[in-house]
Amino acid sequence: MKRSMKLEVLGLSLLLGSIGTAHASMAALVETCNACHGSQGISTHNDIPTIAGLAEANLSEQLRSYLDGRPAKTVNHVTGDTSKQGNMTDIVKGLSDDQIDELAAHYAELPYQPMKQPFDAALAKAGQKLHEESGCKKCHSEGGSVAEDEASILAGQPKGYLLTALQEFKAGKRSNDEKMNKPLIAMSDADLKALAEYYASQQ
Repeated sequence: MKRSMKLEVLGLSLLLGSIGTAHASMAALVETCNACHGSQGISTHNDIPTIAGLAEANLSEQLRSYLDGRPAKTVNHVTGDTSKQGNMTDIVKGLSDDQIDELAAHYAELPYQPMKQPFDAALAKAGQKLHEESGCKKCHSEGGSVAEDEASILAGQPKGYLLTALQEFKAGKRSNDEKMNKPLIAMSDADLKALAEYYASQQ
């Protein structure tokens, strides 16, 4: 087993233990987060988002959203198992409000780095048109690349994560206001794939 995989297994095994401890140090919490989200919060996995550089308010809101029913299953990238490995709902339940805010502040201060990944240029072009015409750009300006929008950075996020998130919003599995839910509900599965390709193409 490669060293990076060994480290990830170790991180996953510590996930619900160390992060759920009320008195865990910030360094321990950050190490646990990095076990899945990557060194310095920059993801190397297709279905796990980069959290470095996102707006502090957005990060803290996303962490707390797991307590409101946001889907929490993750994939074990060592084995490929899609069963529940690190349950974000359980993780957040183990954190104090101060710890959530500290983690959000920590990652917000780190530089964002878009993922280098393959994409379909034709689909990306169609996705850009959807982004411009469906109202996405009202909250996700400049192609979803501006952290200060506090609507999360979409540009350059892992494509698998982007598609899953869009599907969850469309299905009502993740709460949001009507201005986002309404246009997504009207989109087809092909539209969602095109949007994911567009955001993934910005590298």
